[in-house]
Amino acid sequence: MALDFKHASLVEGVRFTAQVGVPNVVQGLFRKREVVVSSLGKLPGDHLAYRLVEGLEKKYGPDPFWVRVGGDEALLVTHPDDLKVVLGGSPSPFASDPDAKRKGMAAFQPDALTISRGDLWADRRAFAEAVLETGNPTHTLARGFAVQSVAAADGLMSLGRAATFDDVNKAFQRLTRIVVFGAEAADDASLTEQLGDLMSAGNKMPGKPADGYADFHARIKEYVDNPDPAALTGLIAGAPQSAGTDVPGQLIHWLFAMGDTLPANLMRALAVLATHSKVLGVARSEVAGKDLTDVETVAGSTYLAGCILEAMRLWPTTALFGRVQAEEVRWANGQKTPAGTQVLIHNLFNHRNRARVPYADRFSPEEWVSGDASDDWRFNFFSHGPQGCPGAGLSIFLGQAFLGRLIARGEPKLAAGPRLRPEQLPYAIDIYGVEIRL
Repeated sequence: MALDFKHASLVEGVRFTAQVGVPNVVQGLFRKREVVVSSLGKLPGDHLAYRLVEGLEKKYGPDPFWVRVGGDEALLVTHPDDLKVVLGGSPSPFASDPDAKRKGMAAFQPDALTISRGDLWADRRAFAEAVLETGNPTHTLARGFAVQSVAAADGLMSLGRAATFDDVNKAFQRLTRIVVFGAEAADDASLTEQLGDLMSAGNKMPGKPADGYADFHARIKEYVDNPDPAALTGLIAGAPQSAGTDVPGQLIHWLFAMGDTLPANLMRALAVLATHSKVLGVARSEVAGKDLTDVETVAGSTYLAGCILEAMRLWPTTALFGRVQAEEVRWANGQKTPAGTQVLIHNLFNHRNRARVPYADRFSPEEWVSGDASDDWRFNFFSHGPQGCPGAGLSIFLGQAFLGRLIARGEPKLAAGPRLRPEQLPYAIDIYGVEIRL
């Protein structure tokens, strides 16, 4: 007999909306609002959000349960088995284009893979996997990318002062343009600024391309039409493409994910390394005296990769994300939920679930080297299943070469920001308030 999933109360729904839903929106779903993020960072908002979901899960879990978000109820999924059902069943029956995401992304990447369905999704996914070489141990162009990553790190170290997130972000944005488009785009900072403006428009969820999108698309097309063999554009001609692929429209997400998200994770990793001498010592010993333009050396720096992945686990850049059912679904308990059902996954809770993750609040890179963290679907910063990030491997490789160079040549010290306790790390780090002496 099918049993209806439990329902959180109206009051609990109001709290969930206020403590989990609203902060995600006001901070900026697509482009973070620095003042808001820093202001909220001074409050224990993320910890309170975690505590709330923890209490709800104990009361209504471990099955999915209904919780009100704004005026509607959504199904909150917390158990690892149910996470596998949802993530393994994307994009059908669990599509990754819930209304808010689709309306927001339409402003700056209306043809994105992540808001596609059906044959269009399959075609765009095949294109992305071909160019990004998803699943390969290393990318064909990895050697050149490592050289550029090391050069970006060297530029950061030559500042002559403590590095801020703005410094790290600009260095990595430049690196991203080189990786995607080639050396000609290295100093095309206005392209990145234009994307930032369009992402800001996306925060308002307009449901259509923002003003300036057509010009932005045309600028990307110029790079695509003049490919650089040392960049990702050089591989486009050999990748499968259908009429609906819209190649320039696919590259926007790479700029967005690689150039906007990864620098934040690297800054948090640097903040931890600067305050955890033991972890720093292990990471430095892995890369000390080694050539970080050598592909095997970079890819073999597994502890360093673990440091980046741990920053992503502890402080997910997307704390809450959703799926929407494209069709009716029957769950393990027999319950049916109709097409259109909103399904939510709270990454912050799943990543830090102290009842299921023994190292929940510790910085534990070794879990990615000799543990089972890489196979744990609760850790969902790159997603899992058919819609797992096709560029995850390349992103981590770039981060390894960049971060490895920084710690191999110098010892990072915290010039400003929180002193982090190794055994009880906070639920948020205000990256705008962190400065690192390199």
